[in-house]
Amino acid sequence: MRKEACEFQGVPQDVKEKGLLKDLVTELLRDDESYMELSRYFVVFGNGLFLRPIGVVRHGYGDDFIRRSLTGVEGVVEVFEEYMDGLRGIDGFSHLILISLLHNVTREQRGVLVVRPRRLVMFGVEPSELPEVGVFATDSPHRPNPVGLSVVRLVDRDGRFLRVSGLDLFDGTPVLDIKPYTPDRSVRVEDLGLPDWYVRLWRRVGGVV
Repeated sequence: MRKEACEFQGVPQDVKEKGLLKDLVTELLRDDESYMELSRYFVVFGNGLFLRPIGVVRHGYGDDFIRRSLTGVEGVVEVFEEYMDGLRGIDGFSHLILISLLHNVTREQRGVLVVRPRRLVMFGVEPSELPEVGVFATDSPHRPNPVGLSVVRLVDRDGRFLRVSGLDLFDGTPVLDIKPYTPDRSVRVEDLGLPDWYVRLWRRVGGVV
């Protein structure tokens, strides 16, 4: 085998020693298009923790259609083959929790800390009525760490493909984790507390609290 081919089975030692790999990654992260593409496949933390998507959302609907959907759509969560064993015992759960990477969120949007809860507009609230609140008081995708949490219904399973309904994620969204929705996670309605601004707007559109 040629020497050059052997060197690229791993990271060449001289690349490590000279810091060239770090320089390359740094340059890629400066470019918005490259950054968006890299974020589809992995998340790396400074402490060495490495997150790689375990699957991807497939449904074929456009982004605008998903944004306008009140109840989500039916689609498939394709779990990558190397993680298929992680699905053992999942059959029979009616609902699943999907932890996803909202990879279309830009760097500028990750810097947003105060937003208007615009999802309520879909229920009939006028934009002018929406208060400005902290991003952590909303489910806005624009947040420092664009991680999504979705509760979906498990319709059926075909091997490593989970057909689900209630998907509110864009087609191609990377899935970081899947958890079953179990009774111990439920909050009784009588125990549910909401801030005044949310109660006022929810009642404004006929919601019951």
